[in-house]
Amino acid sequence: MKTNKTLVVLAMFALFVSGAALAGSKADIHIMTQNQYLGADLDPIITAETPEAANAATIQALIDLSNNNFPERVQALADSILEKQPHLVALQEVFAFNCVDPFVTGYCGLFANAFNDHLALTMAALGDQYEIAAVVQNLTLAPPALPGIPVYLDTSGIPILLQVIDRDVILARSDIETTPVEFNCLRTSEDGCNYNAVAPVSLGPLEFNVERGFVGVDATVDGADYRFINTHLEVKLLGGDMAAAVLQPAQATELWLAILDGSVFDPTKRLLVAGDFNSSPVDVSPIGVPTAYQQLVGGVLINGQPLPFGLTDVWNRRPGNPAGLTCCELGDLSNAPSMHYERVDLIFAFPAPAGKTKANVLNADVEDKTLSGLWPSDHASVSARLRY
Repeated sequence: MKTNKTLVVLAMFALFVSGAALAGSKADIHIMTQNQYLGADLDPIITAETPEAANAATIQALIDLSNNNFPERVQALADSILEKQPHLVALQEVFAFNCVDPFVTGYCGLFANAFNDHLALTMAALGDQYEIAAVVQNLTLAPPALPGIPVYLDTSGIPILLQVIDRDVILARSDIETTPVEFNCLRTSEDGCNYNAVAPVSLGPLEFNVERGFVGVDATVDGADYRFINTHLEVKLLGGDMAAAVLQPAQATELWLAILDGSVFDPTKRLLVAGDFNSSPVDVSPIGVPTAYQQLVGGVLINGQPLPFGLTDVWNRRPGNPAGLTCCELGDLSNAPSMHYERVDLIFAFPAPAGKTKANVLNADVEDKTLSGLWPSDHASVSARLRY
């Protein structure tokens, strides 16, 4: 399979043999990726087999959202950004939850901390030091002809209506100018794209897709040009369904083809790809195809087709070979110490940065917890300073 004008003439001969086209600049860039955690496990909702089970699972998710208190957690998440002052930040699981109470039941008030816009709260916590550079809207739960998903809290048959939006967002420090990348994708969403590989799910009578996406910006930092992409790939087995195992590697291939598309690829820009990939260096595919991590680092597609280059996992350029585990705390964020067991929050680069990379896992120490004892997220954040 040769696509995209032979993958843009083998990606302009692998950026003129990895770096000649970018020679002359010693500028550096500081970036971060942060999964903010929606605050609840959606798997019980996705796997519910009856409307009654889905309703019960949704009520439990609202309880968890309220208890996991994003308005409190967001300040800790923002503080890690403000302390490090990265030029660009990739955020995942930037949710908005809203409750509509058309019959004035008062039940929305039972979940005091659940209903808010995580992006608005994030920007308020960051003050004027960061701006929204680009957004892709992913999962959106809204049934036709209703302003939200009906949730029944008693036997009266009178519902409250739940609205849910998930986004991936790129933030830019206020002194950095950015332009959203116009990817050539079939399914555009806000400034980015939704993947074609999605899982259809039933929520009672409601049918929807578990959307994932990617979004990018071009930025100039200290005179050097960068393309920064943020994504959140599907989990390995959505709902525990083996048939869903193809989604994540298929999305990785879609991302590669979008990056190398002949109308989009720019060999004059350093490429940075960050996010929650739900794929670690030690993953083994249950269906015998290259995993998402293997595709990105190895420079191959899901069918094994080689690409002009692979990406460098910048954590591996850090001195000392630390594990760098980033996921996951307990769903209620109450555990101590950290329970991270895999490294799935990643930053990739091409060409490879020069020398050793200064990279850190953030929000993974007990002192990072909020005053009420919550971890800022079930994922750690990752910060990396790259020098070329």
